[in-house]
Amino acid sequence: MAEYLPFIQSDTNYRLVVPLSGVPYLIDVYWNDRDSAWYMDLYEADETVILTGIKLALGQIIGRRSRHDFFTQHILRVIDTSGSGKDAGFDDLGGRIQVMHIPVSELDVMGTS
Repeated sequence: MAEYLPFIQSDTNYRLVVPLSGVPYLIDVYWNDRDSAWYMDLYEADETVILTGIKLALGQIIGRRSRHDFFTQHILRVIDTSGSGKDAGFDDLGGRIQVMHIPVSELDVMGTS
């Protein structure tokens, strides 16, 4: 089932443990003052790196160019729930700006049901 990742608004640096399709993953979330943007690092539960330094830019499909197995099973997309089309400011991640998780197994890729 598609779901939003449980980001915490206005917290500059934290770690989440998030079960995605029943498997726990670690997500480090941090605000970068230099470019006024949110970033995240994604790890397996044993802290094996999946992808780091991910800038959470609006409309981005995270990891679409990665060859890691995680991205053959999961889609992560940055969306603006308000429709304003503005990237996340400091107070927006986890509120107006969300990262949606969609299990690939739930996609109707072939258009058949």
